[in-house]
Amino acid sequence: MKDYDVVIVGGGINGLTTAAYLAKAGLSVAVFEARGQCGAHCDTIELGRAGFLHNTHAQMLVPAISPAMSDLELERFGLELRGTDGLFATTYLTGKNLVMSHDPAATHAAVARACERDGAVHARIGQYLMEHTFEALDMAQYIFRAPSVEALQRRSAFYDGLLHALGLPLRGEDVMRMTGFEVMEVLYESDQVRTMLAAWGEYTGQWPVHQHMGWQAMNFAGFAPTPVHTARGGSHALTHALVRCLVHHGGDIWTTCPVDKILVRDGRACGVRLSPDALFPDEEINARLVISNLTLVPTFVWCLGAEVIGSEWVEKIKRFNYDDPQLIAVLYALKGDVEFASAAYDPVIQRSWVGYFGGENIAAIRQEMTDCLNGKIADEIMGGWFIPTRADPSQAPPGCHTMEAWVSVPPCPQTWGGRKLRGWDAWPEITEPLADTITDRFAQYAPGFKDLILERHVVTPYEMERNNPSAIRGNMIGGSALPEQSGINRPLPGIITRGVSRSFVPGLYLSNSIEPFGATHLAAGYLTACEVAEDLGCREAVWWQAQPYVWFFENMGRIPLNLGVGAGSAR
Repeated sequence: MKDYDVVIVGGGINGLTTAAYLAKAGLSVAVFEARGQCGAHCDTIELGRAGFLHNTHAQMLVPAISPAMSDLELERFGLELRGTDGLFATTYLTGKNLVMSHDPAATHAAVARACERDGAVHARIGQYLMEHTFEALDMAQYIFRAPSVEALQRRSAFYDGLLHALGLPLRGEDVMRMTGFEVMEVLYESDQVRTMLAAWGEYTGQWPVHQHMGWQAMNFAGFAPTPVHTARGGSHALTHALVRCLVHHGGDIWTTCPVDKILVRDGRACGVRLSPDALFPDEEINARLVISNLTLVPTFVWCLGAEVIGSEWVEKIKRFNYDDPQLIAVLYALKGDVEFASAAYDPVIQRSWVGYFGGENIAAIRQEMTDCLNGKIADEIMGGWFIPTRADPSQAPPGCHTMEAWVSVPPCPQTWGGRKLRGWDAWPEITEPLADTITDRFAQYAPGFKDLILERHVVTPYEMERNNPSAIRGNMIGGSALPEQSGINRPLPGIITRGVSRSFVPGLYLSNSIEPFGATHLAAGYLTACEVAEDLGCREAVWWQAQPYVWFFENMGRIPLNLGVGAGSAR
């Protein structure tokens, strides 16, 4: 096997993003993937009945905000985004709901209907953001830049102005220290509005229960239109587009080729050795540098070990937190569309493919998150729902739909319903009973839901780790996005020497477990590609110029909406 400028360990979407950028920049690049195909966390497959496509992890695609949409021409390589005009909905047993819409005016009307005072606050936030458009856009682009003290100071100063405009006796520095819940309760009065913000924080994996998460609540507080999409054919279309782009520009992908060791000579990473079980057993491939798209522990403990990094680093890295948050997902094949009881209050919920159920008030969501952090599966079930076929009907047979209901859970549950559990080993015995409970709970918000179910499949943290051992405890974002594992501290202090991807092992870069975290915005892969290209002298390519969010603003009006809304039943 030939040698390369760059070898990438692991074919997840961020590793593929890095690889595609570098191949397009003219470097020789190879990706080595343990599975038979790339994109473990961005997969779409038939789990049972023919024609029902299930997105087994990533449902919500947000590459529309990424520079990669333009730089890598992802549409040219087959990525066709789809959405609904209802972007995100929360539904309540009171018969009410709250819908964040594609149209900002509709969102404002929904907030004002929930609470007149909150509508006024929302309007003032919107006005301030309009008056400071360039500053607001700069704040929004933070995930595509290396974290810095200067960036934190700019963010704090921006919040100073916003808080003053709202007439609140707080400063940006106060917000940076507060929990997200504290900020939500300062800004808004209505539980409908507060719970939508809290639910969105849970969706993004940045839980408002933590200290120093107040800034995220401020970011969400304006309810700005969000590029929440699926893709034609399902989430794996994003993986396919990245693969096609990489191969088109001369990159190689070697599947069924798990890496056993990252090679280090004279103190520098210089290649990889494949596993004895690989397609090319024990093969050694040399490279100018190595990028690991595995998470932190597999990279440093499994592929390097104490003989390279020392026992002190091994012990420190073993303590990297993977436990917050995790999900159990119940995937359904349905013979018709879900009908929410709260549609009588606002029918736009029937045109929303993403939402949240349960969590009737902010106290309930705070308790659920606290329970989860303490090893308890919450007594009051709440979580998210996706109905991707409302946006893209190609993911199910005509008249049918697919759906996912997910709930945050501790990966090693200790208690549920007053019963003691066996931690990680409890999953095989509690999976189906918990899925029953989730199904029953969702049916409270959508009467008749259970009559629609043709079949269901359940994915727990246990299955997630079995499918992808790099996703320790089933963690899907490369390690918990706790405050102490975020920003300039991510993944752990001392791992990164400069920027976001350059590790303390010379020649070894990371595209996973780094800031911001693994997600379909592809920011981790983009940032790694930028830093590697800078170091190898090929960053100044004329095509490598796109800015975050620009593609979305320029193209949001032509992304098809509601293609599967109102699809009839196949009963």
